Amino acid sequence: MNYVKNLDGIRGFAIVLVMFFHYDYLIEAGWVGVQLFFVLSGFLITTILMQDRENQPLGHYLKGFYWRRTLRIFPIYYLYLLIVALVYAKFHTPEDFKQTAPFLFTYTYNLFPLVYEFSFDIFFTHFWSLSIEEQFYLFWPIVVYFLSTRQLRVLLVVMILVAPVIRFWLANYLLDDGISKDFTEQIVYRFTFSQWDAFAFGAAIPVFKLQASTFNPYKLLMAGMALFVGFGIFNYKMLLAEGENVGLTSFGFPLGVLNNYQHVWSYSLLSLVCMGFILICVKYSHNIVVKTVFGNPFMVFLGRISYGLYVYHWVIWMAFGRFLKPYFAFPLLGFVCYSVICIGVAYLSFILIEKPLLSFKNKFFHRNQIAT
Repeated sequence: MNYVKNLDGIRGFAIVLVMFFHYDYLIEAGWVGVQLFFVLSGFLITTILMQDRENQPLGHYLKGFYWRRTLRIFPIYYLYLLIVALVYAKFHTPEDFKQTAPFLFTYTYNLFPLVYEFSFDIFFTHFWSLSIEEQFYLFWPIVVYFLSTRQLRVLLVVMILVAPVIRFWLANYLLDDGISKDFTEQIVYRFTFSQWDAFAFGAAIPVFKLQASTFNPYKLLMAGMALFVGFGIFNYKMLLAEGENVGLTSFGFPLGVLNNYQHVWSYSLLSLVCMGFILICVKYSHNIVVKTVFGNPFMVFLGRISYGLYVYHWVIWMAFGRFLKPYFAFPLLGFVCYSVICIGVAYLSFILIEKPLLSFKNKFFHRNQIAT
C-alpha cells in the first residue's frame, strides 16, 4: 500500500474534533477524534506489519518497526516532558509531577488513575491516549509476526467481543469497591484493554482484506451511522430524563458516561463508524467527495502536523483560556484564534524537529512509503 493522502486528512479531521472538544466543549462529541486515531492506528500499523513480516527475520522486522516509531513519537514527547520537568524544578508546578513522572516517562500514564486519584492536569491530561498507543505498539508487532492471517482474524473478533465485557466488568468492580461514578468513568475510558476493540476494528481492514474485496464499505458506514443516530437519540433522551447535563453537540454520546451502559456499547459502535470512514477513504481514494473532504490540501496539512497539534494543544488551551479567551465575545472567533496559535506551534515543531528526524526513517531499515 502506497501513501494515501486521504488518511492524513482523516488525521486532520480527528485532531480538529479533539480541539473543538477541549475548547469549552464546543462540540461535546469531539472526543470521538481520539477514537478515530485509535482505529486509524490499528489499520496503518497492522498494514505495515503484515507487509514487513514477509521474508524478514524477526530481528530486522522489529528493529525497523521500532526505529520508525521511535523517530515518529519520542522526540517531541520527551522534549515536552523535559520542559515540564524544568518548569517543575523552577516553579514547583504541576504539583503532582513527582507522582505522574514515572507513568509519563514509561508511557503508562493511562494507568495513573488506578494508583493515584485522577485529576485534569494543565500540562498532560491528554497523554493517556499516547500511552495506550505505545502499549499497542509494544506487543502488536510480535502478535502479527507469529500468527497466521487466519489466527489474526480469530484474535481480532475476540478482541472486539471481549473489550465491552472488560469495560462492563471493570466499571462494576470499581463501583462495588466504593470508587465514585465520575472517577470510575475516567478509569474505564483510559484503561488499556477498554480500547482494544478500536485498534481491532482498524486492524480488521488489512487482516480481512476488506479494501481489496467486493465488500461495499458504504453499506457498513450507512449501517453504522444508522445505529449511531438511533442509539444517540435514545441515549440523549434517557440522559436528559435522568437529569444529566448533556448538550445537543454530544449527539447522545457524552464522554465516558456509565448511564445506560454507554461505556459498554458506545466505544465499539463509534469504532465501527470510524472503520467505515477509513475503509471508504482507502478503497475509494479517488472519489471526488472523498478527495474534497479528506484529501484537500488544508486537511492533509493538518494531518501531517497532527501529532504536534495533539501534544501541544492542551497546554496552549490552558494558557489561552486563562489569558486570551475573555477577550473574545464569540466562542467560534476565539476558537479560530486558538487554532491558529496551535497550528503555528505544531508547524514549527514539525519543520524544526519532526521532519528532519523523520528523514532518517528508512536510512537503516528501508520500506515502501506509507502514510505512517
